[in-house]
Amino acid sequence: MKLPLHSAMTNQELGELFSFIAQVLNLRPSNRYRARAYEEASDVISHLPYQLHERIMELQRSGTVAEAKEKLYQQLEALPGIGESIARKLIELLTTGAITAFQRYVKDLPGGMYALMKIHGLGAKKAYTLAKQFNLTNSKTAVLELLTKAKHGQIQGLTGFGEKSEQQLITILAEQHHKARIPHAKALKVAKQIEAVLKKSKLVTKVVFLGSLRRGSETVGDIDIGVVAKDPKKVVDYVVKHLSTLERVLVAGGNLLSIIVTHGWQADIKFAPISEWGSFIQHFTGDKVHNIALRELAIKQGLSLSEHGIKVKKTGQLKKFKTEQAFYQFLGLKLIPPAERIGGEELEKYQAK
Repeated sequence: MKLPLHSAMTNQELGELFSFIAQVLNLRPSNRYRARAYEEASDVISHLPYQLHERIMELQRSGTVAEAKEKLYQQLEALPGIGESIARKLIELLTTGAITAFQRYVKDLPGGMYALMKIHGLGAKKAYTLAKQFNLTNSKTAVLELLTKAKHGQIQGLTGFGEKSEQQLITILAEQHHKARIPHAKALKVAKQIEAVLKKSKLVTKVVFLGSLRRGSETVGDIDIGVVAKDPKKVVDYVVKHLSTLERVLVAGGNLLSIIVTHGWQADIKFAPISEWGSFIQHFTGDKVHNIALRELAIKQGLSLSEHGIKVKKTGQLKKFKTEQAFYQFLGLKLIPPAERIGGEELEKYQAK
């Protein structure tokens, strides 16, 4: 692991760093005294009334670098819980952007462990287990990659995890992931790059953006794209080979290619047969409230909905739709524009007369 350090880290980031190192040291019984010292320092640093990186810059403006370092050292050592060793480490970080000793502590740890330990309920042992098991080497993408693994049920079988803890983890990871949503314009640019690669494959016959990107939302969670192709596996191989923005493949199998692209963003390319295209893109376009309202409408009519079509409960027959218009018409609705599939009230507005 290479710690993501820099000389302008905020006090909160410094506090998280020292807390992380304390938890890492706690994995080894011989280091627990030092771990307690770092945990105490973490609390002190996090609650300082001034930013350390700003303080050393102020001191440098009024003297030499050496004088600034010595003055800050004296100020730090006077604080409770900050001894000589910790003060020297803080000054090393604030002036060089690194702490040599800390890097030594973590050199054999998987890179994604640092990001995972910020997640509520994941201590050092579980974070290490998950990062090691799934080869999560990138701190920037670890949360997103683990969320994908959890959604595919790959965590519940690991030691210390079950079905319930996996579901709890999915909720926590999703909340953390969605805090950093992608501006629509940037997501659209990346989606069009993927679209261009897909359309170069002669096996692809249809490409449509899905989810919040298709609805035109201001921000986007993941970049979702729907595809009809004659041979999805060959298209997956083609995209992996030719997409220049590809950083990592998360899932490649069945009817899904889930990848990490530029900036650590996730893109999901979902494949469907042309016979189910209408219900498929409808299912993956509307927001949660819209789709719940549609399901309730369907239940009243003795129907059930899925991305594969509309099932008639009485007979078990599955009705398939090549277009969204035909799908909505079967439910007694006019075609609802993607941008309006956001609240449920639109169903009344688009009732067929």
